[in-house]
Amino acid sequence: MKKIITQNQGGYAMLTAVMFFLFATSIIVLGTSSSVLREMQVATNVLKTKASYFTSESGAEDVIYRTQNGIPVSNNEIISLDGFTATTLTTSGSGGESIVTAQSDRLGYTRKITATLTTGSGGSFFYGVQVGLGGLTLNNSAFVVGNVYSDGPVVGTANISSNPSNPDFVSSVTVGPTAQKAVWNGSYVYVVNETTVQTVNVSNHASPAVVSTVTNPDTSSNPQQKDIAVANGHLFITATNHNNVRSVSISNPAAPVFLGQVAVSGGPQAIEVSGSYAYVLSYSGATLKTINISNPSAMAVVSTVTTNPGPIELAVQGSYLYVVSQNGTQKLEIFSLANPASPTLVGSVTISGNPIPLSVNGSYAYIGSKSGSKLEVVNVSNPALPVLVGGSASNSVIDPKGLYATGSYLYVAVSYGSTNQFQVWDISNPSVWSNVNTVTISGGAPVFVTGGQSGYLYLLTQNANATSPLRIYRVTGSGGNMIYGDVVSSGASGSITKIHATSSLYAKTITNSLTDKNAYYQTISNTTVLGTSYPGSANQPAGTFPISDEQITGWETDAAAGGTATCDESTYTINGTVTLGPKKIPCDLSISSNAIVSFAGPVWVSGNITISNNSVIKVASGLSGKTVPIIADKLSNRSSSSRIELSNNTNVQGSGTNSYLLFVSQNNSAETGGGTTAIIVSNNLTGAVLLYAPHGEVLLSNNVRLKEVTAYKLTASNNAEIIYESGLANLIFTSGPSGGYSIGGWGASQ
Repeated sequence: MKKIITQNQGGYAMLTAVMFFLFATSIIVLGTSSSVLREMQVATNVLKTKASYFTSESGAEDVIYRTQNGIPVSNNEIISLDGFTATTLTTSGSGGESIVTAQSDRLGYTRKITATLTTGSGGSFFYGVQVGLGGLTLNNSAFVVGNVYSDGPVVGTANISSNPSNPDFVSSVTVGPTAQKAVWNGSYVYVVNETTVQTVNVSNHASPAVVSTVTNPDTSSNPQQKDIAVANGHLFITATNHNNVRSVSISNPAAPVFLGQVAVSGGPQAIEVSGSYAYVLSYSGATLKTINISNPSAMAVVSTVTTNPGPIELAVQGSYLYVVSQNGTQKLEIFSLANPASPTLVGSVTISGNPIPLSVNGSYAYIGSKSGSKLEVVNVSNPALPVLVGGSASNSVIDPKGLYATGSYLYVAVSYGSTNQFQVWDISNPSVWSNVNTVTISGGAPVFVTGGQSGYLYLLTQNANATSPLRIYRVTGSGGNMIYGDVVSSGASGSITKIHATSSLYAKTITNSLTDKNAYYQTISNTTVLGTSYPGSANQPAGTFPISDEQITGWETDAAAGGTATCDESTYTINGTVTLGPKKIPCDLSISSNAIVSFAGPVWVSGNITISNNSVIKVASGLSGKTVPIIADKLSNRSSSSRIELSNNTNVQGSGTNSYLLFVSQNNSAETGGGTTAIIVSNNLTGAVLLYAPHGEVLLSNNVRLKEVTAYKLTASNNAEIIYESGLANLIFTSGPSGGYSIGGWGASQ
């Protein structure tokens, strides 16, 4: 019996062992299978994530490639890759960079790529004109608005005989009987009447002529136009009854055209323009309104700031705006234009006597007091703390209507009853004034005075019999060549001759000139210095041009990267509407016959460039705020080729604020003693034009209006105008010194 029992126990033990073995084996198998499944799932997730990532990366790279090569690209793009889709969004960063974000979603697995694109900074132009050893020559009535820096001589061609305290009457011309204000612009003075705008040609001051009269198109009522400002080929006019500001194109000064309008409530009166903005005072609304005028046909109010009650007159100087108000506690208020779209009040001072006219010159603001019959001066050197420092005695200036301060003199339009005068005040000592001359005016009551070219003053008068004259006075001699700013002629042979500068002169030798401020020299003769003379001054150092040859070569590389054009024989001709760039043109380039050309990137012409006959050339709309270089550089011939000629009503347009076409000639004839001109500009060219010829001569003539010129040598004549814009101090080009956009940041985002 025991034997049987013992055998049965052994069978149970074996069975138990087998069951444990099977159980353990199952656990191992199941564990291994679970691990494998997890690994397979992980691998699948990784593949989906990588697919999503690479799709995002492809989307970002597509946008970057098109941006770098000037291929059109929108702010929102969609790209499909192997069944996957990525969406890209391009936005602008605070520093002007482009931020490209691409995102893809693969079955819930989202990956995002962010890249930052920055454009190269091409250079800073700090002067209206900068020239090398070839120097600057101003002929006829050519002038510069902006500072001049020359390594060679600066020469005018008209004698300067200064007599600022005794203005000489030159001539007059009849304008409208309701004349309000006037503004000078080159060879023309524009007069605003209550219903019309008149253009007066003053290229010959001895024989001015009204060449056009245009009427405000809104004839539902008298608009009561009050004030006028000018900028970038347009007039801007306030209309109190219509509560608006209107823009007027003066691309053809003899035929102005009313364009757009923008509503401005509260009885708009005074207006000033600076850069892309107009500043308007609403009298009854007690506000300062800022208007974006970058598109004169579609202006828009972008900010409104409260002022002291009854704002009546304003002025802009540098980065500050000055407002005079005449109701309640009468004040001069100063606003910062650090953000030009939104002025900020930084300081104010109480003034008296129902103030109206205002003129700001240097560190002082001059204000006319109507009921006080006097003039007041405010030191504004510290805009946050303006200080009333002096002025004239009461009853010495009965009802001043207009002021214009320049140098050491203040010119005042005076009208009260039968008293009509043009007064001259010596303000060389701001605290102690003296009346040095009073001219009695007949035939009209003076209402406004402003300055003009070559030391001329324009006095606007009113009377009731439709014969109101615009009177012209000379205060600095006949003709002359004006430079509205500082003038520097550097080095041991630096010289300035027959120049009238509204700021200071710097040269080893100064002769037959006039400066409204100071003179720094070693030798001086026949020169009037209205400020302080500094004999024995050190010679100024040679200037450095803002763009190097290496940078120009970089732009050529960028242009060539966009492909090479096919020439028709020896010339690439454009006479239609096209978009060009980046591109290399291996022959001459000709644009004419009313062509419209948009430049979307740098263009390198291995030959000459000729643009004429009413052509319109512009920066492409997708490059807002950028400047595009157009280069003439035939490497094998820089002595007689590599030239640029712009003429016959060519119109040049930027895209947005501080956007220009920069024409670069690498012709070096002037530098090497030859007679070939690098750049010739003539016959009514206007617009957003910069000229750059670091080794050659630039020749300007016949009603040309430019923004800046840098050259080895410059000659300007026949109403050529160079009017510097402050935005040139920090231009952004469409490509950088080493080519194209640089990727400032690139990485994955969550």
